[in-house]
Formats: sequence, C-alpha cells, structure tokens
Amino acid sequence: MSNGNNSGAGQVPAALARVLGGLPRMAVAYSGGLDSRFLCHAALLCGCDVLAVHVSGPHIPAQESAGATAWAQQRGLPLRTARFDPLALPEVATNSPKRCYDCKTGLVHLLRGELAALACEGQGHVLCDGTNADDLQAYRPGLRALEEGCVRSPLAEAGLSKAAIREAARATGLDRPDQRARPCLLTRMAYGMRPDAPTLARLAAAEDDLAKAGPLGDFRLRLTPDAVLQAESMPDSLLQQVQNILQHHGFWPCKMEIGGSVSGFYDAGGAGHK
Repeated sequence: MSNGNNSGAGQVPAALARVLGGLPRMAVAYSGGLDSRFLCHAALLCGCDVLAVHVSGPHIPAQESAGATAWAQQRGLPLRTARFDPLALPEVATNSPKRCYDCKTGLVHLLRGELAALACEGQGHVLCDGTNADDLQAYRPGLRALEEGCVRSPLAEAGLSKAAIREAARATGLDRPDQRARPCLLTRMAYGMRPDAPTLARLAAAEDDLAKAGPLGDFRLRLTPDAVLQAESMPDSLLQQVQNILQHHGFWPCKMEIGGSVSGFYDAGGAGHK
C-alpha cells in the first residue's frame, strides 16, 4: 500500500472494488487489525480518499494503538486519533451481556462527533468499519449498534470472509496477511466481573509477553474469575516459560485449555465473545 500507487488495484476482489467505487471519501474505524488495515489498503488502491480513525482506551492494549499509529504513518495514511473510555458506560462498568452493544454505540457516537468536526472543515466522509462476512454469521451484539449508527461495512457488503481477506491481502501485497485477531480486552472477563483499567493493563501485558514467547497459535487469557489460558498449541518446551509469564503478571494458578477454537468462550450456544 502506498500513496497513489495502485499497482495492486487489479487484485482487489471485484465485489469489493464495486462497493468501494460508491465510497469515494471514507472514514474507516481503524483498529490496526487485519480487516481494517486491508479495508484502508484496498480503498487506497481503488482510488478512494481514505481517513483512518483510531480510538485508544483502557480496553485496547497500548502496544496495539502504537502499532496501528506506526503502520498508518509508514504508509502515509491520513490518521485521526481519539480517546474513548468505555468503562464509564453503565453496561460496561458492570460487564453485562449488553456490554458490547453499549460500548459500540458509544464508540459510533464518538466517531460521528469526530466526523462532524471534519464536516465543519469542508470534508465529508462515509463512516465505515472492517466487519467481514464471517462476523455476520457469529454472535456479535455490536453489529446492531453499527446498523443503528448507519456505519457501512464494505468487506461484509462484498461478501468477503476472513479467509478471502487474507488471500486478497497476499495478492495485493499487504504486509502481515496472517495477522491474528486480538479482540478488545473486555472480552477476556466473564459477565458480571467489573473491569478496571489496571486489570485490563495486566491482561494486555501478559498477552504481549505470551505472544513473544513462542508458537502458541491463536490464544486468549481469560478471567472467569479464575485465570484460564486458551491456546491453539502449547509445545512442551514453552510450558515453564508460559508459567513464569503468568506468575509474573499475577495470573497463576491458571487452567490451560489447549486446542480448538478460542472464540465464544463465555457464551456456549451462540452468544460468544471473540
């Protein structure tokens, strides 16, 4: 991805190119994850005027915000940042099953405010996000907030699954096409557990160290309130290092669940977190 370089435009999936053709000026809710990065990347390849809007807060690991900012700057992608503290919202403060919906509603309201300021400066952007077609088939309470907030989801509108996005990312030269999803830290805590900024920061730090430790595959560190580490794999050679990391961050003893999907942990039967 680069400014004005559309050498990969022909590799953008045709369905997505058609959707983006109707969105000449976009503001993308940009987390720095694969979906929002690919949406920005594809939109620029298709000649769209793209503004990335990144929101930081206690629910987002600081290193992820730093990485998102660095990626945008390296590619000359226009970036606007804002601060959002969902812990101030009642449904989030109590970690109710409505948490994701209320959090996303507050986020959309904040983003609309950011865009309203830009409109006063003579700029008009359509607010978009990186929801993909797979998300529409899973339990995602925040999707209703996006619909109510009139947020466009070009990847989902084009019918692109996560696998299709990874394939298109490779074809168009996007870096890190195999980037793993790292959902909001609030999804690590069981319903009814009151989240606080220090606990979320400890979770973020522990997961960052675990990611650096070795090949765990996709993983999540959960609080039920007892600690549970879900991981796709756990080589014997990493067991002691993983235990040391968990002890260092105050998450030991910790139950380990190895293998299988790490999504939907708290909501068996289809009401799951990522």
